[in-house]
Amino acid sequence: MKPHTDEQQNTAQPRRSVFSRWLDEHRVKSTVRRWHHRQKRQARRDHYQELLHRLPHAGVVGDALYMVGFWAEYAVICAARAFLRAAVAICSHVGSLLFLILRPLGIGLVTFLEDLFQPFVRLASGVRHIRQLSDQYPEESARQIRAEKVQYFKRGTKLYLPLVWNAFAYVLPVAALACLIWVVRSQLDVTYHLEVRVNGETVGYVASEQVFDSARDDVQSRIASARAAMQAAGADTGSTQWDISPTYTLAVSDNVMTETEVADAIMRASSNEIGDGTAVYIDGELRFVTDQGDHLRAYLEAIKAPYEDAFDDSRRAEFVHDIQLVDGVYFLSSIVPYDTILNTLNEVTPGSSYTVPEGGQTALEISETLGVELAALQSLNPDMGDADTKLDAGTVLTVSKPSAELLLVKVVQRQSVVEQVPYQTVEMESDEYDFGDRVVVQEGQNGQQEVISDVTYIDGNIMDVSIVQINVIEPTVNEQVLIGTHLASGMVAHTGSGTWYWPVPNYRYVSRWMNADHKGADIVAPTGTPIIAADSGVVEVAGWHNHPYGYGNYVIIDHGNGWKTLYGHMSAFAVSTGQAVEAGQVIGYVGNTGYSFGSHCHFEMYYNNSLVSARQFFPNMRTR
Repeated sequence: MKPHTDEQQNTAQPRRSVFSRWLDEHRVKSTVRRWHHRQKRQARRDHYQELLHRLPHAGVVGDALYMVGFWAEYAVICAARAFLRAAVAICSHVGSLLFLILRPLGIGLVTFLEDLFQPFVRLASGVRHIRQLSDQYPEESARQIRAEKVQYFKRGTKLYLPLVWNAFAYVLPVAALACLIWVVRSQLDVTYHLEVRVNGETVGYVASEQVFDSARDDVQSRIASARAAMQAAGADTGSTQWDISPTYTLAVSDNVMTETEVADAIMRASSNEIGDGTAVYIDGELRFVTDQGDHLRAYLEAIKAPYEDAFDDSRRAEFVHDIQLVDGVYFLSSIVPYDTILNTLNEVTPGSSYTVPEGGQTALEISETLGVELAALQSLNPDMGDADTKLDAGTVLTVSKPSAELLLVKVVQRQSVVEQVPYQTVEMESDEYDFGDRVVVQEGQNGQQEVISDVTYIDGNIMDVSIVQINVIEPTVNEQVLIGTHLASGMVAHTGSGTWYWPVPNYRYVSRWMNADHKGADIVAPTGTPIIAADSGVVEVAGWHNHPYGYGNYVIIDHGNGWKTLYGHMSAFAVSTGQAVEAGQVIGYVGNTGYSFGSHCHFEMYYNNSLVSARQFFPNMRTR
């Protein structure tokens, strides 16, 4: 064989990829880097060990640390062993306690199961033995085997009968409890009603005592109507047929009756002189009983027909008086002739009027006196005017027109009106602004609301307007205004007895102070400028000063502790005599009343009825 050349060997080996070469280089570098890191760590450890050995007493320190670690480890091990022994002791005692508690329960459960199932076990064993008797006595006849089975059954019954009674001792209470639960649940689902009786005879069932009472009252009303009709005709009403006393008792029934149905049933069971009829109730009172109920209904509907509009859902026609027709069972003697009912319903009531008394009255005062809506009076009296119009004495107004009152028809028209709701101004005090300044922090905005009302017309005249519902379309935004209460420097005087406020914060100047010829300070300000209380107290006087050289409209405030203040020449008051006021509260407004020659506030201060100059409290006020 010929040897390969180097060129042939290179050609035979596969060429490695660039990635393989890069991966080999990366691995080599990583191995070298890790080796260098190990060398550095080992060098650091050697260096630290060398330093440690160089330290004085290094061996003693090492031994001390070793002993600390040893005893710490030993203490932890001892503590763990003690904890384990305590845990084992606790578990042992708990186990013993549980055994003492659960052992009787277990014994009782085993005894219960034995007593409960022992009769069945003995019975099964006896059945197996009886079946095996034929195999045990193959030579005996069938009759002898049957006799032996009977004897075996008797002996078993006599022997194990006490076991059966033991089982019954457990089964019977459980069965009784199951029966009790079944009875309670079945009775809870039963709906009880009232069984109505008349003279011992059941006439029906009602849902509640309230229905029974209403039916009984209806019966008494029918009886009263029948008695009245017979007495008016001169008939004898002394019969016992009027004494109807229905009773009730609890019963189970699903067939309940309404108030009217049970009233009819009571009437039928009470007398033979009972027949079908229609009762006419006017304003809740039974007025008539007729046998022409259908005709009367048609007649009443014909009266209302001209006032109704089938195409207008917002309009309804009703009788002014509440007239109801109720079909039922009534005494035949109480039935009123149909013509009599019609004549009574159509009886005309004369109209009424009102004469204005001496001194005259406004339209609103007349409305309140009569208790009649102003709109109704204005409809009947077009020349009456509005609410503030004053009518002369002797003026005669129509209050109502002649009409068949019982058949008077009212038309109720539901109307919807969108109206504007004005906003309100809410004022709040703020000491961030000077006294009297008004700063609007929120603009007011009017709202809108839909007012739904029922307008009642009688003979075309408005008699009543009642609001049914108000729907807010756009809410109202109230205006919020801050009223400044801050007093400028020098307007608040602090004394040993309290604090005094300058009475006219928005003043111009002081024209003169107290002197021998003048009792107080004249504080000049435009008419209408607010005057405030110099301190809290009670208004002693708020009125006119009757003196040729008087104060005009003036206020005196008693502040207590001997102090009083006086404010004169006001244009108007904001308080009244006897009213309690707070310091800084507006009590009036600057004016020019009384002996005065220009708008100003005359201010006096008294202590124990002796004048005190206000200048000693407010020395820095502007003067002319």
